[in-house]
Parts: sequence; structure tokens; C-alpha cells
Amino acid sequence: MKVLVISHNPLGTQFNMSKTLVSLLSSLKREEMCQLYVYPALPDMDLCSSYFRITDKDVLSSYYKFRVNCGEVKADCHSHNMYENSNDEKLYTNPKNKNDIRMLMRDAMWKCANWYNKNLKNWLKKENPTCIFVAPGPATFIYNIALKISKEYGLPIVSYICDDYYFVNKPRSFIASFRVSLLKKKIRKLMKATSKLVVICDAIKNSYSKEFGVSTATIMTGSDFVFEKNPEISESPTKLSYFGNLSCNRHLSLADIGMTLDLINQTEGTNLQLNIYTAEKNPNILGAFSDIKSVNICPFISGDAFKSALLTSEILLHIEAFDEESIDAVKHSVSTKIADSLASGIPFVAYGPSAVASIEYLISNECAVVATSKDEIENALRKAFFDKKARESVACNAVKTAQTYHNSLENSKRLLSIFEKIQEKI
Repeated sequence: MKVLVISHNPLGTQFNMSKTLVSLLSSLKREEMCQLYVYPALPDMDLCSSYFRITDKDVLSSYYKFRVNCGEVKADCHSHNMYENSNDEKLYTNPKNKNDIRMLMRDAMWKCANWYNKNLKNWLKKENPTCIFVAPGPATFIYNIALKISKEYGLPIVSYICDDYYFVNKPRSFIASFRVSLLKKKIRKLMKATSKLVVICDAIKNSYSKEFGVSTATIMTGSDFVFEKNPEISESPTKLSYFGNLSCNRHLSLADIGMTLDLINQTEGTNLQLNIYTAEKNPNILGAFSDIKSVNICPFISGDAFKSALLTSEILLHIEAFDEESIDAVKHSVSTKIADSLASGIPFVAYGPSAVASIEYLISNECAVVATSKDEIENALRKAFFDKKARESVACNAVKTAQTYHNSLENSKRLLSIFEKIQEKI
């Protein structure tokens, strides 16, 4: 058995999806995996027999160099950078990349390029995969890559969906509606070719299995943290920690938290702080915190530094936004960071609409102090900071929930079993 992993990001610690895939695939041996990815980063974990990379810049340059300069890359276990070349950061973090026209142009650029070339064919022949594990997203070209290789080599596909791009509201603009219609068409094609669908939560499972009639399994994101049987709770916490991106208007919800902390500090004479660890550079987003005294913007961290910062936090925070578009984007998703947050045994606070699967999941398992409206923030924060019994209760429930749903070893064994059963049918 050899699994060809196709995804945007390399396996490693730099990205949430990278860490999710590492957890899911941890039961496979190094020689049982190879990966094809498109992000201009290097893997920082040597988990595969080989890695093959084709970036947007490789594809774009082929239009004047007349060849896609793609190829095999080596893991760099000593560097945890998000980009191999720091000059790529400005290009890839440009908020205009989320523009519908740019996304359509990107997909068109890949569609017309000769990415399926001699280099890739020779690599596939050398690696000789027996099935595909694809983690697609909002770009149609990833679907095309998986479908093309599957057809050429007769490989069964296991698809992994952790963010729903199919059951979304119809966009108002013509261009956005056109892009979404093309994406939905690709999703339908992928589901038709999928032997087994793996999803991150039951909300996605119920929708996809009903719509496409595909065999579906829910495997939530695992954590390899040691589950704390008796979580140590800070006596008098003063810091709230948020790790992650600020996309989907999460910065607005974080600003609500910060302003409420300022209010509590002014009223109680305290010095409660919100530390936000993020790679965000957009001044329009960061500007939301400029007048909030309690907010500290901290550098992005990954690998051991991330694990150390999370495990030494006093209280952890999960955020979702309240506008209609943001809710629609994440309503069926459970954030990948939740697994580690629950497993840590550190008291957890969440702020977001109850219609979002992440928030509903935390409420139903009573493993976080949750505010589902702006009016509830102050009471939730006061409970989290000043009520030790409340902190102990959610921390204990968090560990129990993590043991039940987020055991990395058990979850990866379930995925391994799926691959093995598919191999038996070949």
C-alpha cells in the first residue's frame, strides 16, 4: 500500500491543515506515503518517502518559459518557516487573492498549463502509489489534479472534507456565483469518483452522504497531546491566548473580546490581557486592535514553540464571526485547533454564533465557557477569569471530550483501516 497525499500545504507543523493531516496519517509508515502539494513551503517533518511540489509561480512562469519547473523537494526539519523564500510572503498574503476574479484566473492558469508533465509522470512512476488521499479546498485545480491522476493510473480516491464549500448560500454577485457554480461542479465530480469520504464532523457527513450517496466516515481532528487527567488550573489567571488566523472576520470578534477586557479592567482595576498569535500582516485587519489596550499582537509560532506557548497558556480562546457570509463559510466546520485546545486541559473560552458547528460542539459537550452574542461576553469572561470552579468544570469536560473524539492514535488507525479496506477491493 502506498498513499498519494494531494493537498495545498506540505505535511508538517506550519499550517493548521498540515498538522491535521499529520495527525490523521500518523499510523502510516514513511514508505507508505508520498505527497504532491502546491504551497511554496518545505515540509518540516520527514514523514513521506518523497515530496513533489508544483507552485503557482511554477505554473505562471511556464507561460513564458514554456515548461512548468516542478519537482521533488526535501523536508527541512530544522526550519518551520511558512515560506521557503521570504519574498513569497507578500504575494501569498495579499488579501486581493480572495477576490473571485483572481481565484477564477488562478484556476484558469492551472487548467491551461502543462503541470501533468514528464517530471510528475516520472515521479508517480517511481513512487507507484496505490490510492489517493486528497484534501481539496476552494480552488478547482486541486480537484483536477486528483481526478487526472486517478483516471490515468486507475487509483481509488479517499477524499477529506473539513471545510464545506458546497452547501453555501448563493453569492449575490454574478462573478462570485459563477465561481461557486464551477467549484460545485468539481465537487460533484470528485464525490462521484470518491471511494470513501472522510469528514471532520457529523454536520458535513449528514449533508454530503445524503446529497451524493457516498460512503462517509466522521473522523475528527486528533491531538497527540498527553491528555491531562487532572488539569492544573491557574488560581488567578490574567491572560487569554488566541492562536490562529484572523480570516472570515474573526478579527472583529477578537476586537469585541478586547474591548470587553478593557471595560472589565477599568471597572475592576485588573490587568487582563488578550494575546493574539498570528501571521496576519494586513493593516486594515490589525487596525481593529489599535485602540484596545488589553490586546497584544504576538508573532506567528509553529512546531515546538507553538506547543509550548499553548500548554503554558492560562486560558485559551476560540473565535468565530457573526456576519452572514462568515457564518456561511464555517457553519459546517469544526476548527482544527479545537482538538489541541481541549486535550491540553486548559480552560477554554469561545465566542461565536450558535449556528456554527464549532460553537455548537463546544456547547453540547460543556467543554468551554461560551458567549453566543456580544451581550454575553462580559459574563463569560468574568466567569472564566474569576470563577475557578467554572474553569475546573470546563477543563475536565474538555479532556473527556478530547479522549472520546480527538485521540490522534485511534483516529489515525480508523483512517488506516479505510485505506486497507480499499486496497482489498483493488
